[in-house]
Amino acid sequence: MHELLIQLGVTGYLGLSIFLLVFSAFRYRQNDVVPIHRQFTRAMGANTPKTLFDQPVLKPFLGAAIIWAQRFQVLSLRDYIRQHLDASGNPNNYSVQEYIAICLLCSLFSGISAIVLSFLVLMSLNPIILALLTVLGFFGPLFALKSASDARVRRISKQLPYTLDLIGLMMGSGSTFNEAVTTIIRDQPDDDFNQELALVLAEVDLGSSRGTALRNMAIRIPLESLRSIIGAINQAESLGTPLSTILRNQADMMRMHRSVRAEKLSASASLRLMLPNVLILVAVVIFLFGPMIIKWQRGELF
Repeated sequence: MHELLIQLGVTGYLGLSIFLLVFSAFRYRQNDVVPIHRQFTRAMGANTPKTLFDQPVLKPFLGAAIIWAQRFQVLSLRDYIRQHLDASGNPNNYSVQEYIAICLLCSLFSGISAIVLSFLVLMSLNPIILALLTVLGFFGPLFALKSASDARVRRISKQLPYTLDLIGLMMGSGSTFNEAVTTIIRDQPDDDFNQELALVLAEVDLGSSRGTALRNMAIRIPLESLRSIIGAINQAESLGTPLSTILRNQADMMRMHRSVRAEKLSASASLRLMLPNVLILVAVVIFLFGPMIIKWQRGELF
């Protein structure tokens, strides 16, 4: 009887907490304001895909999630999401506020699912499992975002020396930097690095200097080799050094660093394979001589 009262009390407390959470969110009307970056892209005539927050059916509930996100003022988390949204290319055009709302919704649904499954399977509620699944539901979208941004940064790192070579060759044949970049973007518009170069050209067309636009790209893409290349380009402009030569030299240096890194990895691979090889050898010895050792222990060998 005592345990039943505890279960009823915990269930009532959780139900009341969820009700107050939903009530506090729906109490205030969410203004239908499109994030500034999507307003800008639509004003420029770009064809941006609609997100979940643009669907009329889901707007009331997602508007409540936006209100929760507005009250979730953790600056380090917001900076983390902003950085990885930029590095991933943000294909869905989410704002930081919207992505925090997605995290909060996933956390809420994970908590509700944990409650339902606990009563259906265990016939009782385990607070530890509930808290664990709620936390995992919140951090799940963050892990997915980081994975997407890391994969895109790796693709840009692989493509970087070849793109620099192409730009250097075209500039050596008489093209300007903007003309060379425009040609490369036109040939492969879906390439990740070409998309970043397209943003650089868009910033230049809107009035920014080329150095500022390149530095903004270095901020979006946390790649040390890209930052060193952009620093070399800006220094070449200030000193009057031919930019095509700088780009080809930087591409050669990147290839050299990549080959050195590959040699280091191949040298360390042999050491990493030593332990599995030893274990396999021990297993083979046991397999071959194990029956003989067992017979010798039983006195059946001779």
